Amino acid sequence: MTKIPTLKEMVYAAGKPERLVWIILSILIVVSLVASPLFSGLDNLRNVFLIQPVGLGLAALGQTFIVLAGGIDLSVGSVISLLTSLAAGIFQKYPLMHPLLMVAIMLGLGAAIGAVNGIIVARLRVTPFMATLAMMLIYQGLALFYAKRTIGGIPRSFRFIAEGSVLGVPMSIVLFGFIIALCHIVLVRHRFGAKVLAVGSDPNVSALSGIDVGRTRFLSYLFGGMLFSCAAIFLAARMGGGGPKVGVGYDLDSITAIVIGGVSLSGGTGNVLGAFGGVLIISVFYNLMNLLSLNSFLQILLKGLILIVAVAFTSCKKQG
Repeated sequence: MTKIPTLKEMVYAAGKPERLVWIILSILIVVSLVASPLFSGLDNLRNVFLIQPVGLGLAALGQTFIVLAGGIDLSVGSVISLLTSLAAGIFQKYPLMHPLLMVAIMLGLGAAIGAVNGIIVARLRVTPFMATLAMMLIYQGLALFYAKRTIGGIPRSFRFIAEGSVLGVPMSIVLFGFIIALCHIVLVRHRFGAKVLAVGSDPNVSALSGIDVGRTRFLSYLFGGMLFSCAAIFLAARMGGGGPKVGVGYDLDSITAIVIGGVSLSGGTGNVLGAFGGVLIISVFYNLMNLLSLNSFLQILLKGLILIVAVAFTSCKKQG
């Protein structure tokens, strides 16, 4: 009698989750091409692969470092909402402010927010889930206190980040590509990346090996906060404004994307390129659902099912 392969055996047969993500992406693209002729339109392809993934991709990169170190951050969406609101509000008050100064301000605020989260998790020893859940409420409250509705007024000079181009290549892709490469190098080549993976894999062994577990987790949150601010910078430039609802959904979407990309929620397993592949899958999936005019509530249901399957796959691989 032919033996039916288990889920774990199928995962091993398909390959590593971070490689499997590219197979899934290819299949999804083929399905999209067949399901909707509108998918292959140049404007749609540009939106799916060059515009839509950037904001989520930057948020997912930050989430990747935090999760790899054994944490999680549920405050991503609130941070993005707060920072885009602040950017729009500051530009309204100081319309002649240089765009680079605004970028520096937002990166500084992102680092400060990440540092606060890191202190609560690493120094006060509050569990990452509860710590960032509480901070999510605080940041969202601050965003609503500062801006009760969407604020416009982002100048064209700042919007160049999302709308401009360099030698025909969108500026957003140039910057996003640079940040992806930087994150990959940090994770694979730098000592900090090695510590992140070690702490996420086994904090007790890491501590015995001389690694400061608390400091590593603190730095992962700080670095993640800066990447969240990069996402806010892009979204503010793309929309020409900010508001308290801009970041809605980015917390769950960033986690879903990196899990699909092979990053284990238990920490220590995964990489930047796999996470980016997960972002592209989310982007193509959302686009296909919209092209097919699928009910928004059904989209949420399907996204939940995708997350369950992705977690099951990475869990099987981790146990193996």
